[in-house]
Amino acid sequence: MHNFELIDLLCVIDACASDRLAGRLVPMSKAVEELRVLTGDFVSSDADAANALTQVALQRGCAVLLDEQAGADIVG
Repeated sequence: MHNFELIDLLCVIDACASDRLAGRLVPMSKAVEELRVLTGDFVSSDADAANALTQVALQRGCAVLLDEQAGADIVG
């Protein structure tokens, strides 16, 4: 499991959280992609990134949408 920097996780959650009537919502597919771009880490698994981001999002009072990117299950 990869250890991500807390400041990177916080920045991504704040950037990806959208305000809704029910509270702040963070779509994980977008957050994982943003974390990869911010850190340049394209090696860590999506699950490790999503787990780290989910923990931070929940601590920040955000709801988490565990969505998938379209085509993620397609093997080329």
